[in-house]
Amino acid sequence: MTLPILIAAGIAVTLLLALVLYISRRPVVNQVDLSTTLNERMFMPVLEKVVGETYEIISKVPLSEVLQPAENLPKRAQNKAVRTIQGRLFDFIVVDKASRSIICAVELDEHKFDKKTFKKQDLYLEDLCQQIGLPLLRVPSQRGYNLSELIERFERIIEPSIVNAQILSTSKMALVVKQSFTSTSN
Repeated sequence: MTLPILIAAGIAVTLLLALVLYISRRPVVNQVDLSTTLNERMFMPVLEKVVGETYEIISKVPLSEVLQPAENLPKRAQNKAVRTIQGRLFDFIVVDKASRSIICAVELDEHKFDKKTFKKQDLYLEDLCQQIGLPLLRVPSQRGYNLSELIERFERIIEPSIVNAQILSTSKMALVVKQSFTSTSN
């Protein structure tokens, strides 16, 4: 009677070891980025169609990875400029795949609660982008999107950005758009 129990125990241990080996060798599945909202994850494929193959979309980008203090400012003013953007994020940025230059920022407006706080943040980002010449595409969160309208809006906002960048490069802004995007968080 003990022999069958030992055989059963041996089989159970062998199966357990096989299961552990199987689980440890499975490929790691990419986990969902918990910092993005469900609406942002649902909007991402739409945005990919809007910007096309030439551009890359990066989500939840700190402003400090897109903007830098102007070099002509005194150190104290540069530090103050950096403090004003600390802890703030763009929902998405669009980057040229070849040159890594920043094309525009995209904000998905999905504020249902506490609209007053979010309105203040939205206005801050809008004013900042306008002052430094970074095109900003604002899109209200919705169940369905008009793809052709979004493509038209995207093309319309990025078209004048080359001219604006040349004009603003000579201004005395506290913050300027970085020449190319290189993520420090990856």
